[in-house]
Amino acid sequence: MVTLCVKMSLFHCLLIVLCNFGELSSLRIGLLMPKDVYNYGIPSFQTSSGAFQAALQDIKVTGQVVHYTFIDTFCLNSLALAGTANISKHVDVIIGPACGQEAIHVVSLLVSAWGIPIITWTPVGEEYFQSHEITTLISTFGTYQNFTRSLATVLLQHSWKNIGVIYFGNEVCKKISHYISTGFPDSDILIHRVEKLDNFTKLEMNKAINNVKDQVAIIILCVPSEFLLDFLLVSQENGMASGDYMFIYCKFNPLINYPAMINGTHKDEIEKMMESVLHFGPQTMIKSSYVNRFGTTANNTIDDFVLYLYDAVVMFATYYNTTISSNPNATGLDIVNEIKRMGQHYVGKSGNFKIQKKGQAMRMFGIYHYENKKYETVATIENGAYTSYKTITWPGGHRPTDTLPNTCSSASGCDDTDNTAAIVAGACVGTILIIGAILVLFVLYRKKKFEKELMGMLWKVNENEVKMRKARPGNGTAAHSNGEPEVHQKKKLVRMETRGTLGFGSSCSLDKNLLYAPIGNYKGSVVAVKNIQRRSIRLTREVLRDLKTLRELQHDNLNSFVGASLEAQNTYILTRYCSKGSLQDVLENDDIKVDWMFKMSFVLDLAKGMEFLHKSPLRSHGNLKSTNCVIDSRWVLKITDYGAITTQPEEPDQEEGESEYYTKLLWTAPELLRLQKRPSKGSQKGDVFSYGIILQEVFLRVTPYYFNRASTSKEIVNRVRYNETPPYRPNIPDDSDLPDKAMSLMTFCWHEHPESRPDFQHVRKRLIDLNGGKKMNIMDNMIHLLEAYSNNLEELVASRTEELAQEKQKTDKLLYNMLPPMVAEQLKRGESVRPETFDDVSIFFSDIVGFTTIASSSEPLEVVDLLNDLYTTFDGIIAKHDVYKVETIGDAYMCVSGLPRKNGKRHAGEIANMALDLLSAVTNFQIRHYPERKLQLRIGMHTGGCAAGVVGSTMPRYCLFGDTVNMASRMESNGKALHIHVSSAMNSVLEDLKWGFITIERGIIEVKGKGLQKTYWLIGKRRYNKPLPQAILDLQAKYQDAMATGRAVSPTESHISAGEHSDSMYGRAFRKTSIAISFLSSLSHDVMSHRSPSEVTVRDLALSCDSLRERRPSNDTILSTDSTLPASSPEMTLKRDVVSPKTPDTLFPDCAKPERTRKMAFDIPKIEIS
Repeated sequence: MVTLCVKMSLFHCLLIVLCNFGELSSLRIGLLMPKDVYNYGIPSFQTSSGAFQAALQDIKVTGQVVHYTFIDTFCLNSLALAGTANISKHVDVIIGPACGQEAIHVVSLLVSAWGIPIITWTPVGEEYFQSHEITTLISTFGTYQNFTRSLATVLLQHSWKNIGVIYFGNEVCKKISHYISTGFPDSDILIHRVEKLDNFTKLEMNKAINNVKDQVAIIILCVPSEFLLDFLLVSQENGMASGDYMFIYCKFNPLINYPAMINGTHKDEIEKMMESVLHFGPQTMIKSSYVNRFGTTANNTIDDFVLYLYDAVVMFATYYNTTISSNPNATGLDIVNEIKRMGQHYVGKSGNFKIQKKGQAMRMFGIYHYENKKYETVATIENGAYTSYKTITWPGGHRPTDTLPNTCSSASGCDDTDNTAAIVAGACVGTILIIGAILVLFVLYRKKKFEKELMGMLWKVNENEVKMRKARPGNGTAAHSNGEPEVHQKKKLVRMETRGTLGFGSSCSLDKNLLYAPIGNYKGSVVAVKNIQRRSIRLTREVLRDLKTLRELQHDNLNSFVGASLEAQNTYILTRYCSKGSLQDVLENDDIKVDWMFKMSFVLDLAKGMEFLHKSPLRSHGNLKSTNCVIDSRWVLKITDYGAITTQPEEPDQEEGESEYYTKLLWTAPELLRLQKRPSKGSQKGDVFSYGIILQEVFLRVTPYYFNRASTSKEIVNRVRYNETPPYRPNIPDDSDLPDKAMSLMTFCWHEHPESRPDFQHVRKRLIDLNGGKKMNIMDNMIHLLEAYSNNLEELVASRTEELAQEKQKTDKLLYNMLPPMVAEQLKRGESVRPETFDDVSIFFSDIVGFTTIASSSEPLEVVDLLNDLYTTFDGIIAKHDVYKVETIGDAYMCVSGLPRKNGKRHAGEIANMALDLLSAVTNFQIRHYPERKLQLRIGMHTGGCAAGVVGSTMPRYCLFGDTVNMASRMESNGKALHIHVSSAMNSVLEDLKWGFITIERGIIEVKGKGLQKTYWLIGKRRYNKPLPQAILDLQAKYQDAMATGRAVSPTESHISAGEHSDSMYGRAFRKTSIAISFLSSLSHDVMSHRSPSEVTVRDLALSCDSLRERRPSNDTILSTDSTLPASSPEMTLKRDVVSPKTPDTLFPDCAKPERTRKMAFDIPKIEIS
């Protein structure tokens, strides 16, 4: 019923539901909204009652009883919450609140705890649907974020990336402006100016327009619909109808008919201005004349969201009736889950929409333009896809650009320079030049000396002096054999290796542990090589000065800068190599036990290094994170990648994904994230924020924001940037056992306001206080670490060995599912699997009758689910029998018993038992998307010999070959749905087994490539109590009836078998009768076609007999499909039957002997055959 409902309007769906289910329990609605208008554009009972009453009337037409309770909230959160509490026990659903996002939030939390559905028809923030505490909230309009994302798609489609915003200060437009400002920068759209309208006086509108028009040409406009024309008139008066400007109006109310509203003395001006407006809003097919249905009068206007209110009421009534009718005990949560579960498009008065799994509506948005005095739909946006329907007729003959129009012209001139100001400026410049000349003379000597040192470039590295270390051939081969392309290896974050033995060896053992780290030798020292992803670097004075400063900086906690090569296409810097790798490597290596002393040593080293760096000429780091902190062989932390040459933005990396890009920003301060272009060296307060994130990593030994619920790095970065209340920061679990002083220091460092963060001198003092005033002794800590490692080594080896054994079991299980265990073991030992011949096996084939029809009417994923469910059931059954599943191809299923492990004659019984179980399982099997349809399984089985072997090496398969496979397949293809077709050979083996299997003869059938074959139906087994299909039960009843009467069971087919091929009484009798009738019919027809009955002679009969023998069909067909028995047996229909090539001479020997034929002719009575 619900599937049918989603294909038609909500109202007609409700009508169908009530007609099918009759009278239902009354629906009780609680309506929360202010009674009077408190602000333009905000729904109230005064502006929405018409739509609400229209929805109730449409529901009542269907026979449904509806009661509603109205609560006047006065747009106050407290009254909305109190009203909800008062009516909660007397309503089935809450519609509202209509104003206040906070009201929606608190009411949703309250009713979700009680399991009461809440439907809102105004836009809602997407964050409410992400909350695990809000479970019953449904929105028929959708979310602000979905609206603004679709709006961004429109801007990007037209290459508009510089915009302004003008909005009225009601709640809806305020939220739209907020989400535009926070969301558009992610799409590289810059907002240059945002203007808020407090009222719609001409002075206020002029002010907003003039503030925006001088900065941008593309303006997003969000104002109540009743003030749009007034605003456009003021815009036209300010010269914005020239075609250089374009407004994008956020239109929520599709009922407003602007062309009909344009009248009066300014009609031409407004129509001209309307050409410079694109209307953006939810797409709907409803006509504006429908506004009369909602009771609009001269004194009672409607608000912009009445259609969404109508759809909210009707949609819930529809699902309420559907759910209650099928389950009278259903709760409000059940109804909400039913609405969310469908995920289909609904056709409502407000347009097509789809309820997502979270509860928010997903809508299609439209772009409308005023052309030829009417509105035209020019494009639609759905799920971020822009579909154009019509070329826009742009005012001015061209599409406006997002650059400012040239407001100056050569005719009018733009030179307004004041000569007096120029004279004053010239005098000032002259004075400055004189003072500057004196200063230059004073510092000339020192400048020349400094530049001489600067141009000496002692940092410059000769490329020939750097000898790169190469990985061992064994390691390189292993890495490539794993299939990882070289480009991805280069893309990896270059981390110094953290050795599994804690790396206490000397640097001379470096070669044995190299992988792909860019490490080399320079003048006898081991150095790390960092490539600079830039085509070239200009050696400006600033760059030279930074390089000179980098080389002169020396500190125990700064990784020394050795030199740099700035040649084109070969730009890199050299730093000292630290063998323990980065701080992040050490923290992530579970083999290294990092106790509190080690943690304090690391963070104190980092604080001392940053304190020195901030006091140096570099002033700041700009890219501080745990991967830029390295550990040397003495376990001393050193800061690396500082200085403009290393921290300035790199060129875009084509191979870098979005996730990796945002992961690098997890340590960046929020004030830097909000900048369109971050400074290359960052800021000192930004470094302190990054240090706070590193404190969280070290103290908790987890990645940044590990305990937060955010799913991606991008979400984390965006939430830090958006300045939430409270600010979004890493969560610290309650059971972390961190000292209060450590918690305080972390939160102090990542404070939202930069000026409130401490400097590193203060941080270092607090760290010493945190450690009880004790100084760090790294040697004592190293000895303690060695002892702990020695004690833990044996436990670590045992744990890894156990893990290896578990993984081996998983791979063996997977291999055994692909190949027989005996064959898999041979392949694991490296042995070749030779083909083997098996003299006696039983093979099973099955397929689904009508599978093509099911597949053609199903989605691809539904077909996959069907086959997966069916074969999972089958696999569970065959596991109980001594059979091996060979393969499945589409709906075909093949099994064999008796190989590769021989089991004597039991193979036929195993296959037969399995076939009965599978047929029984199909009886109760239900197709998910067609629950009313039953699967029609067709089974065929045969016994004989075959060969088996492994084919292929890349994806080896165990295959069977031989005539037995073909015969088993023919048994299946010549069978019937819900029958088990058994060959004569297999029937004999089943009888010999004496396991109680019951078979009945099907009769003689023609098998392609095999000729005539006698086959059987397997209809059951003695003491087999599992359910079987009705077709099998009918055969069992026939068998029991025959046994009770003491007569032989006739073939189940209705055709007649030849006597020489059938041992049954019915076969012999029917065969002879049909042959005689067929012969007499043909003979009579041949004679009567030439003579009248009185002229027929004995010779004529003899000649006709000879002629019949010569003209017999090539396929020896004796009976046609429409031949019938004589009138004495009218109920028996003779079907087509094929006999051997010798049939005419064998069955009619008199045709070969004229003498006997003549005698026979006198004995045959006259028969007229029609």
